[in-house]
Amino acid sequence: MIDSLTSSKNGVNVDLFFIPLNDMSAAQTSLAESWLSDDELAKVRRYRDPKAQIKGLQVRAALRTVLSRYADLSPHEWCFEYGAKGKPSLTATLGQQTGLEFNLSHSGDWLLIGVAQFDGVESGLFGVDIERSRPKTDIYPILNHYFSPQETAALLALADEASQRQRFFDLWALKESYIKATGLGLAQSLKSFAFELKPFEQLAADSLELCCQDAGLRQSCGVTSMLNVYPHILLKIPIHTLDLADSLHWQTHFGRLTEEYRFAISLAHAGNAALPITLTAQLSSIEVLLADY
Repeated sequence: MIDSLTSSKNGVNVDLFFIPLNDMSAAQTSLAESWLSDDELAKVRRYRDPKAQIKGLQVRAALRTVLSRYADLSPHEWCFEYGAKGKPSLTATLGQQTGLEFNLSHSGDWLLIGVAQFDGVESGLFGVDIERSRPKTDIYPILNHYFSPQETAALLALADEASQRQRFFDLWALKESYIKATGLGLAQSLKSFAFELKPFEQLAADSLELCCQDAGLRQSCGVTSMLNVYPHILLKIPIHTLDLADSLHWQTHFGRLTEEYRFAISLAHAGNAALPITLTAQLSSIEVLLADY
């Protein structure tokens, strides 16, 4: 187990790992490739861009090293299966053995891996997203296709284009975390649900320590030691669009890693009351993750 993991009775422990994606040495590449299954290697090698291949390899290798912090299993021993829309999960045997739920997301030069443990309650749904704001994206034609009328109206009510652009990517991260949690991906209409994201000055923020043993890494990544995380972001799902069990209770958190990158966490469990969530965050590098092996 990692040291920061804190057990909570009848709650959820969520650990977030923020990992910058950089180049790997030949030795690191060889080690990472030795852990992957044949089908994973085939997926990585389908990328035509060599940089995309390296990132794909890093994502899969980092996930395996992170999971190995929770159980007496080497990185190459983890086995995965995939939902109908491609959502990865541990095999049923490993899921029962470890009690772990995970999800991951990468955008630009960052990878986010989330690991959840449901303590005292039946495992639920879990999704994370990290999103980079892109200044050249024309956000306005996208609103009518992927945002609910409530989300669009709130965004357009903001005073200037810069604020609207930031809100667009904030909402996009929230919506991605939700559809990743459901496992339906873009097969689920992004207009079929809405997040009510108020201006941050109207929201109560929790301070989350971003643990990192390497001061140089923190400085090079431009991240601070404390993150503002906004819990209890309101999710609205019209009754007639519910494809999942009506009794699921959703809880969503949102935060900013940097001015350019934001992240979101969505999770659900059977029941109609909120669960206490213990949240931790760590900054690590590919080099450090692979160095343990």
